[in-house]
Amino acid sequence: MSPRVFLHIARLAMLSVVSALALSSGVLTAQATVSAGPPPLYEVKTIYIAPSSGDFMRLLKSRLEKWSAVNVTAQVEEADAILTCETESRIVPAKVVVRMIDAQVRLVDRHSQKLIWSTKKTTSGDSKLADDIVDQLKKDRERSISNY
Repeated sequence: MSPRVFLHIARLAMLSVVSALALSSGVLTAQATVSAGPPPLYEVKTIYIAPSSGDFMRLLKSRLEKWSAVNVTAQVEEADAILTCETESRIVPAKVVVRMIDAQVRLVDRHSQKLIWSTKKTTSGDSKLADDIVDQLKKDRERSISNY
């Protein structure tokens, strides 16, 4: 066998070993970065409500505190999940002027920030809106228990 052929075979062998190592380390890295999904809704026991300047969040917090299935904590470190809410008010022209409130509520895993639950509700009163959101959370939590 000529030295050129031998050198070519050696290069191919080295290239295949380097490629195999690179691929295997890439696979291991990819496997290490895959994380578990967020906990199911029924496993959320403690909720931290993200600070907001609006009165609506205080109303929503009081509704959640009345519900015995979850605890509301003032310390984010104690929470399983973080609840955020974005609200927007708009005036709807009618015979009587109606103020409609849109709310987008999200519950995310405290550790991974992955979405656990969300809902979007619209109604004409703060109190009804808070009740609707908590009622939806209760229904979806029950559904997550029964699906388990």
